[in-house]
Amino acid sequence: MPYVYSLFLRMIAIAIAINGIHIAAHAEEGPDSSRTDKSDQGTETTAPVIDKIDVRPGDRWTYQVIDDITGETKSTVVHTVTELKDKTYSVQSTFTPYGQSVGTSALQVFDENWNLLEDQVWTQNPANPSTGIQLPLKLGAQWKVHLTSNRKTPPEVHFNVDATEKVVAYEPVILKFNKTYDAFKLEVDETLTNSATPTSVVTTKTTMWFAPSVNRYVKRILESRVNDRLQSRGIELLTAYARRHDDN
Repeated sequence: MPYVYSLFLRMIAIAIAINGIHIAAHAEEGPDSSRTDKSDQGTETTAPVIDKIDVRPGDRWTYQVIDDITGETKSTVVHTVTELKDKTYSVQSTFTPYGQSVGTSALQVFDENWNLLEDQVWTQNPANPSTGIQLPLKLGAQWKVHLTSNRKTPPEVHFNVDATEKVVAYEPVILKFNKTYDAFKLEVDETLTNSATPTSVVTTKTTMWFAPSVNRYVKRILESRVNDRLQSRGIELLTAYARRHDDN
């Protein structure tokens, strides 16, 4: 699967560290969409403690994905849960470039907390926390993860990843689409190293707002750096959420 199918801009930084390839972040709207990152966050509200996520087959989330460096919008992505199996979510992710009507789909596997386990290019062991949470989810929680990221297709590549995640706020998120969600704000810092390219250090910073009402994040900002130089910064914004029974 080409890199463009991957939801995670973190993998873009990996590609650059290996091959020197520059790949733009996904996005979907218009030239002025860079203002979307400036969505108003309201005052903090009383934070609950979340003990479970209620995800079902047929649940789907649609995101607008924006390149925050150029201000351009490039694509939409729809994530649809196809199966719950062995404490994991199987998810069909369909990416449609901005201005086009036909998208490309790929299968991704997440653990029960939305941490990435596998896509068609990479496997993560244990799961990568850059899209997920840890239960119970509560304000002030923090945790560390050490994992390996292995490329499944040639060329063979292995990365060691050290990640730190913390819950820093619980606040209303007001999106451009007149939707307001009470959400946990999480920050994830990752450092990726590879013995084959010891002079290239890839770091990523993910900030996401996880809304219990939709069982997933409603906003996510991912910044990647190579040797502390900015490579990419992208934004995902939820535009629609539906459950299978909503259509019945």
